Amino acid sequence: CTVRDYWPVCYWSDLIVTPESDVLCPSCTVSTMTHCVRPRAGALWPLTVPMIPYMRSNLARKRGALSCATAVIAVSSVIERDLKARAPELTGTTVQAIPNPVDVEGLQHTAASLPSPTTGNYGLFVGKLEINKGVLKLVEALERAQFDLPFVVIGDGSERERLEHAAKATGLDIRFTGWLPRDEVLAWMGHAMLLAFPSHGPESLSRVLLESCVLGVPVAAMDTGGTGDIIRHGETGLLSRTVDQLGVDIGRLRDDSHL
Repeated sequence: CTVRDYWPVCYWSDLIVTPESDVLCPSCTVSTMTHCVRPRAGALWPLTVPMIPYMRSNLARKRGALSCATAVIAVSSVIERDLKARAPELTGTTVQAIPNPVDVEGLQHTAASLPSPTTGNYGLFVGKLEINKGVLKLVEALERAQFDLPFVVIGDGSERERLEHAAKATGLDIRFTGWLPRDEVLAWMGHAMLLAFPSHGPESLSRVLLESCVLGVPVAAMDTGGTGDIIRHGETGLLSRTVDQLGVDIGRLRDDSHL
């Protein structure tokens, strides 16, 4: 069985208790689940509290089913670690990290055949516009970097309206495309001067990062989850733990063509 995210140990699969906090959920106790349902249910959250026993039971059944596997493949070392630490049902099960494969030659061939979708340099973000992807932090980081080039945001999600509002307030040239066909995404990615990855949730193993590295795109990323399996700081990209540092790293990639 392959585990690609945190569904065996988190009902929401993201380990986020409070969207505004970078602190991840330590475990799905009654107390922490009472906190995590509040921002998700809004004003109706009191009605969801009686559902917590079901949610905990649901997680236990998932882990029980997973323990029946001969072996469990985790797509990153962090998921392997968290499964071993948070899922006691897997004590007798082999859990091994094996990263997702990438068609290196195919990606490079496709990207090389696609013309640049615009003229001049630009920065890029690709992904869902959701809290766990750190998209609001992206705007803060671009402000910190005083990013004076176009920045293209490919993707959509529940945070798009807030993100567009925040972007407009900065006066920066931040452009939103929504979701695009695969080849168009590769064209934007293949010609980008840098890719920003502000995710604050515990990323399992980002395909966007894998493909960016294959295409030789410089990456500035938050050091979360399996991102450190892909990005080696100062070698294959830049890793940061704060929004300010992410902004500094974005500025470095813009200003130093040798990085």
